[in-house]
Amino acid sequence: GAVLSFSCHDSCQAWCQIINVSESHSPLLTSMEGTGNETNWSISMPSGSKYHLYIGLALAIGSSIFIGSSFILKKKGLLKLADRGVTRAGQGGYSYLKEWLWWAGLLS
Repeated sequence: GAVLSFSCHDSCQAWCQIINVSESHSPLLTSMEGTGNETNWSISMPSGSKYHLYIGLALAIGSSIFIGSSFILKKKGLLKLADRGVTRAGQGGYSYLKEWLWWAGLLS
């Protein structure tokens, strides 16, 4: 297969090896330069793709924050109970169900 070089607008460069070639052409590919095994393609991005990128990035960061804070709140609740010396959940205790900090972490 051929090796293709993709150049981005911010001077990044990626290499791609084509293994199986079909007759269909992508609407994103706008021009081709080069001969032999090395070919340069320029790619035009759809207008809404940057918007979708930022939405996806915001969702990924937001979910990481919510999952991390939920874990921290539940852990703080369990540590608070451990300081009081109550029976731990792994040993058959269920006092964590009475801890508001654990519930805040679970519901967040």
